[in-house]
Amino acid sequence: MFFLAVFLFLGAISGFSQPFIDPPFADRLFPYVRYEEVWRGTPAASSDVAVPNFIIVVGKEEDPSIIRAVSMIAFYIGNWVEDASVDVSIYKDRKFPKMVYTDDEVKDEENTNLIVVGNKNNFVKKYDVTFKKPTIKVIKDGLRYIMFVGGRDTEETLKAVNYLANIRLAFKGGAYSTFFSFVKLRGMIERGEFASAVDLIKNPRGISACGRNMSIALGLGVTRKWSEKMKKIVKKRNIIMYRKLPEALEEGNKEKAISLWEEAMKTCYRCHQGIGIPRVRKFVPLEDIHSRHQRIAKSFGLSCTACHKEFTKIRGYSE
Repeated sequence: MFFLAVFLFLGAISGFSQPFIDPPFADRLFPYVRYEEVWRGTPAASSDVAVPNFIIVVGKEEDPSIIRAVSMIAFYIGNWVEDASVDVSIYKDRKFPKMVYTDDEVKDEENTNLIVVGNKNNFVKKYDVTFKKPTIKVIKDGLRYIMFVGGRDTEETLKAVNYLANIRLAFKGGAYSTFFSFVKLRGMIERGEFASAVDLIKNPRGISACGRNMSIALGLGVTRKWSEKMKKIVKKRNIIMYRKLPEALEEGNKEKAISLWEEAMKTCYRCHQGIGIPRVRKFVPLEDIHSRHQRIAKSFGLSCTACHKEFTKIRGYSE
């Protein structure tokens, strides 16, 4: 059943190709989320919660297929974030969160980040944006980031939208779910919360979210470029995370679990930092989003050096 599911998934995304990205890595470095307090004034109030950091804008005259396609952008950001950014006052005033707007509903003086889809809208005209192929272009205007997602026609625009939703946002949501869960896992081991730690590994929105990213990489042919050394690193990581570490947790062996966790972290660093192999991640992630892991570690009473040792002592966001 697993292989059938992978086969169907790969078939579904095999037609995807990366659009023109301007500037390079703009699709990876757009501030898709922010962290804030939600449900203020209730017992469910929580701080440091991931919420959407943009709204989607589409022209009223766009082809209906494009208007429908933007729902996939909203779907995948919904898989990433933890709340729509609400509190009691919003419900009292009946001002429910909205993700998709027409271009005439967005005021120029607002500082909200935008993802503008298609070429039949006021923003494309205002910023004199033209498309020669499927494109994702990001500009900054004051405090606002604006991502233009489009092409010369409906077909090219849909290719750009599908890439942003089904590849980039699906990948980033899985990556951050995995990353933050991995740090949380270390804290659970420290506290001896072994049963919860095993559940976190198996959770499809926890550690196992990485499986989604690996499936996407397979479908895009990324893994065909990997060296045998890289494949061994990934295999080692999977054996640790999905077999050896759960076994140690089920045994209640804290020292062994910590040691295995640290070995898994080294495999992550080899790809992300280029230790012993070419660096896979070619960009420095946004500190505003990435640094949440420090607050997660602190909530478990862990210092930076509790996790960052040997060659994993490399930390920070500058080259």
